[in-house]
Amino acid sequence: MQRTKTLNLPERPVYSQICRDAARVWNECLDLMHVYQYQHGYPHVHHHFTFGKDCECWLDKRISKKHPLHSQSVQTVRRRYFQAWRSYRTHRRNGNTDAMPPHKPREHFTNAWLKSAIRFELNLLGKYLFLAMGKGRSALQIKLPAKFDMSDVEQVVLVELVYKNGRYALHMVYRDDAEPPDATGDEVLGVDLGEIHPMVTHDGKETLIFNGRYIRSLYRLRNKALAHFQRLIANCDKFSRRYRRLVQRKWKRLHRLDRQIMDALHKQTSKLRDVCIRRGIGTVVIGDLKGIRRRMKYGRRANQKLHQWAFGKLASVISYKCEAVGIKVVSCDEAYTSQTCPACGERRKPTNRNYRCKACGFTYHRDGVGAINIRKKYLGQLTVPVAAAMIPPRGIRVIPRLPSCPA
Repeated sequence: MQRTKTLNLPERPVYSQICRDAARVWNECLDLMHVYQYQHGYPHVHHHFTFGKDCECWLDKRISKKHPLHSQSVQTVRRRYFQAWRSYRTHRRNGNTDAMPPHKPREHFTNAWLKSAIRFELNLLGKYLFLAMGKGRSALQIKLPAKFDMSDVEQVVLVELVYKNGRYALHMVYRDDAEPPDATGDEVLGVDLGEIHPMVTHDGKETLIFNGRYIRSLYRLRNKALAHFQRLIANCDKFSRRYRRLVQRKWKRLHRLDRQIMDALHKQTSKLRDVCIRRGIGTVVIGDLKGIRRRMKYGRRANQKLHQWAFGKLASVISYKCEAVGIKVVSCDEAYTSQTCPACGERRKPTNRNYRCKACGFTYHRDGVGAINIRKKYLGQLTVPVAAAMIPPRGIRVIPRLPSCPA
């Protein structure tokens, strides 16, 4: 098990330089791959090429040793390059003809330091983090906040310098040697992910709808705030004093809204985990939504909502929270699960939030039907009909934290 802590950093020019150096390693991998392909008779089919077993060793021997980064940081970029190739090959084998191999040069790239290049120090001046650089260069020194916990720094195995939304941050990955506890039950819970309702679950007895109204309102507010600042920035001279102030205010506002969105997602997933523990759930089955965005053509506004739908992030949060308490998390193809009647098996596409079967008269919430069928599909019981009269779904809502009023 691993856990990650984030530390925001003040602006320093050296951070941009390090990310540019990491990007140069990535671009060198791209150039060497072209040479390798040409030597092996593949000069014009870059996007159809499958590298051989000797490709990584060939590239590793020819990559420059004069990069200003630590040698293990260079190797990390190289490994991520070939991970992108393997991901591309997996997509092609699964029938995704739109997949492309890593072919775009970069100006900035996330740099990483492994355990041997990380050193923490506590002295009279404060708490410091030292990250090793290339041969002949002094280590990168970062002053840590006074409240930083130094008790478990020996478990840090990876530190990444990440640029996101106008600021730099350190992502520290800790190794957790504690074994997760065993699952408290053998029940199976089906989870249908949605844009209106983030999660709808069914455990064979009851359906729970996790209301997403508050999260959707935050996304709408974020879009309005972004459009407002972009209109003001467009009327300014680039890099003027007013331009810089507006950009700073824009990112400050967006960062706050992003934190509120993540806080709401964490509250929803924590409630889901508590429900699983209380009901003795041993396996959580999540509908697989890969490739769904390629089929989205519902108009400008609807497409904006669907493309901001962070179903991958939500699934990853559910996975690590459930696995931390010993609950197994698996994915299941959810094709036609919201269109198939759980009672008679007839397929019909619903036109509103309620599913109504014309063949048998079964009526239920549309997302609830999806959660029921995902669970049945995992158990191999898709053809087994459910009871015609089921318990109505129960809703769970996120209660936002309101600002305190003066007495």
